[in-house]
Amino acid sequence: MAENYQVIFMAHDEKFRFFEHTADIMFEAYGKSYPEALENAAHAMFSVFGSAKETEKAAFIVSAHNIEELAVQSLADLLAYMDTNEMVFSRMKVVKYNEAGKSVEFEAYGEKKQPRDAVKAVTYHEMAVTHDKKGWTIRIILDV
Repeated sequence: MAENYQVIFMAHDEKFRFFEHTADIMFEAYGKSYPEALENAAHAMFSVFGSAKETEKAAFIVSAHNIEELAVQSLADLLAYMDTNEMVFSRMKVVKYNEAGKSVEFEAYGEKKQPRDAVKAVTYHEMAVTHDKKGWTIRIILDV
């Protein structure tokens, strides 16, 4: 998808890749299903903040008009929670997904601590969700 960008980091198991991007952080997350790609997108975003133990859990329910908005809003809700509760998450697990792409329930696991880096927002700029025979791809740019 991000053919015009240089890969700067790729997860060993091809869950996500970071791409070179001017002043922001761009990544693509992959999965065999939309929920798996969303979990990997959260993992990519969490990796920006540093490692965290899984001593705390938070539950989320997110609704949206389409799967693109669902991806951005899910990550934005995680980011807002992390910011307001001084948390760093290490893992997100989708518990329930509406096949029509309108809602998702998930849990996030991490610990109370200050994040390593600051992310201001999850953006819609160059955002994309695609599906092909290989699976799902979610492209996100984080505003730093």
